[in-house]
Amino acid sequence: MALRLQLAPRALRTLSGCPSSMREQVQCELGALAAGLPLDGPLVLGQSGLVVLDSGFRVRYHLDPGHGLLRLTHVQAPQAHVR
Repeated sequence: MALRLQLAPRALRTLSGCPSSMREQVQCELGALAAGLPLDGPLVLGQSGLVVLDSGFRVRYHLDPGHGLLRLTHVQAPQAHVR
């Protein structure tokens, strides 16, 4: 299933505050998540969950397969990158 990413404003602010190289890495990891590639086990359709990306970012998501969306409700940077 192809999914589009939808970022909550808070998640977008977190990513906007990251250095561009880190943001690019996270965007690639989020793209893999949206493409359905397993990063930390399979995604559960129609449910919320938490995944830790290879970069250390913790991402809370909600899958909305009816609209083809992967909603990122919260993104938390690793402690080393918190400003």
